[in-house]
Amino acid sequence: MLKLNLLNNMNGIIISNNSFFDKDYWTTFCKGDQYKFFSINDITQFLGAFYLDRLREVLGNKVDETFKDFPLTKEQTEQIKTVFENQIDMTLPLIEPVEGRRYKSWTLDWKGKSYDMNLSLISPQSMKIQELYKIMKIAEECLAESKPMYISIDSLDF
Repeated sequence: MLKLNLLNNMNGIIISNNSFFDKDYWTTFCKGDQYKFFSINDITQFLGAFYLDRLREVLGNKVDETFKDFPLTKEQTEQIKTVFENQIDMTLPLIEPVEGRRYKSWTLDWKGKSYDMNLSLISPQSMKIQELYKIMKIAEECLAESKPMYISIDSLDF
């Protein structure tokens, strides 16, 4: 369903560790552990604009174009990693306390400290950090393996 929506009426962002649109989603990104991606399905919403603004710091006005599987250079991937690391640093002080609640949790080990992240709907900052971390880890992997990071943007209705 996700792949069909993104292909037919994307209007979103995909950040991946491999080209996305030349592969069968179900046998690669859905089942293969080596294929990783992050997506925002609607860039007209607040979160879409937030991620476009972060990408704009690296790609400039290119984020206003429509493109699929644009490979980033090593330098651009390093910049993406830095931008999202900085965003994690800025967002961590905003995480909500989790005392006395049942929640889906995730532990973030970040710069020598562990953070207990509440991934329920009552904790949007923790969920945001998880997304930022996923993008940063994709960039980190691409840099470690000397392979391009890919970005796709469809902003026709933006």
